Amino acid sequence: MFPYSGLLERVRETQIDAVLVRASDDVQSISLDAFMCEGIRHMAYASVFAIAAALLSFLARMLQGAGLLLMWPAVSFLLVALAYAGAGPKVLGKRPDGRMQPVTVLMLLPYLLLTWGTWRLVRLLSRERPHDRVVPDVVVGRRLLPGELPEGVTVVLDLTAEFIEPDGIRGACRYVSLPILDASTLPAEEVAPVLLELATIPGPIYVHCAQGHGRTGMIAAALLVARGDAPDEREALAMIQRVRPAVRTSTAQQRALAELAAALRRASAT
Repeated sequence: MFPYSGLLERVRETQIDAVLVRASDDVQSISLDAFMCEGIRHMAYASVFAIAAALLSFLARMLQGAGLLLMWPAVSFLLVALAYAGAGPKVLGKRPDGRMQPVTVLMLLPYLLLTWGTWRLVRLLSRERPHDRVVPDVVVGRRLLPGELPEGVTVVLDLTAEFIEPDGIRGACRYVSLPILDASTLPAEEVAPVLLELATIPGPIYVHCAQGHGRTGMIAAALLVARGDAPDEREALAMIQRVRPAVRTSTAQQRALAELAAALRRASAT
């Protein structure tokens, strides 16, 4: 026997252990980076809404009388700031059936009117198609009005937290609500079970957020991986962008997508 075989074996084991440690560190680094990017973006949104709430509150106290009505949008923007600061999409009161809690709608109405009005304006001015088919059974796009749903869709996956889904859409097929704040993400453990279930359902699935760009790209790409339509999240996202070029995901969404795709692959392997 070669006299140094035991030493060489220990060296090989040490090298393998080092590789595994580096791989683990890389995964932890990705998670940490994603958390930091998400945290920075959330704090930016929270700061904007908090500043708007403070200014409106100041004006209400200064003007008095009818000016006190400004406290309504001030409270509305403050609640949105809290949602982005860590309270999450539940603050917006989206229900599993696609509606929103009436009390929440009343409190958030100034913010919701601004959001809904902006969406309608963009819809009128945009030349982008309302939806695009990525593969035969996955369609992506913006929030639709009744009559715009692609023919044959069996499931609608609604990613908006800030919109009420139209009755004509919810009643046309199976409806699934997965509320995500605009320009935000959700933990992989919350999203993966939903996508794994949807991946087993036959027939076209329609995935949408407000405009069909950030949230839609992130979740639809993960769904393509879960269904086996794409080998990985990068190819899945590229497939979506080929049919809907305006799809853009933030750095935090890309990293969240990578974690989600990894979780889906692990679940599929078991």
